[in-house]
Amino acid sequence: MHAQAPVPRLRLLGRYDYPTSYRMFEVVSLVVFVIFGGFFARKLGHELTDRLNGGVAIGVIAVVLLAYATADFLTGLVHFLCDNLGSPDTPIVGQKFIKSFRDHHDTPKAMTLDGFVAVNADNFAVCLPVLIPAALWLDVSRHLYAAAYIGVLLVFIVITNEAHKWAHMDRPPRVARLLQATLLLAPANHAVHHADPFDKNYCITSGMLNPLLTRLHFWPTLLRLLRRPS
Repeated sequence: MHAQAPVPRLRLLGRYDYPTSYRMFEVVSLVVFVIFGGFFARKLGHELTDRLNGGVAIGVIAVVLLAYATADFLTGLVHFLCDNLGSPDTPIVGQKFIKSFRDHHDTPKAMTLDGFVAVNADNFAVCLPVLIPAALWLDVSRHLYAAAYIGVLLVFIVITNEAHKWAHMDRPPRVARLLQATLLLAPANHAVHHADPFDKNYCITSGMLNPLLTRLHFWPTLLRLLRRPS
């Protein structure tokens, strides 16, 4: 039986159980993402409106599907690496990323007690090195499909942890249940990952790639390659 996680205590910037300095970093990351994301979305929206026709619509739909699958794979890859390689003592990524994934296996429902900022801010932060250059310097008129791909990819990445949280909730919001039935990670899909031997279904955006990667033995093969002596 998994241990019950304590409820984070209420502090200056909300309910969290880590240093206030990092909470400030999270809030700033969210604000910066919203500013640059809004600017990028505005440029992309204007270009799509001006150029929309049947051919462009088909191209954008294809790009959206590709970005949707890419987000699922990338979140699965990060999840896999943090679960299987390194340790909480690994420099830079150990305490913040590896430890959080390892702790999640001990207390899977702990994230359901956290608010939006604590659950999602890290994903907003890691997207900024891609979003900011794209918003400032990508010529959307010349690279419409690349811009659409980046925009959709970042949207799905930043909502991944919320989708993951919903998959662990006993009573997720109604909109979450609708999205779980259509676009985002379903509880039954993710439950496979939390069942012994904990080596399947790493993808946590939509989980759409999990059955395919399981059939291909992708994750065990990748682990053997990464652990092969040089």
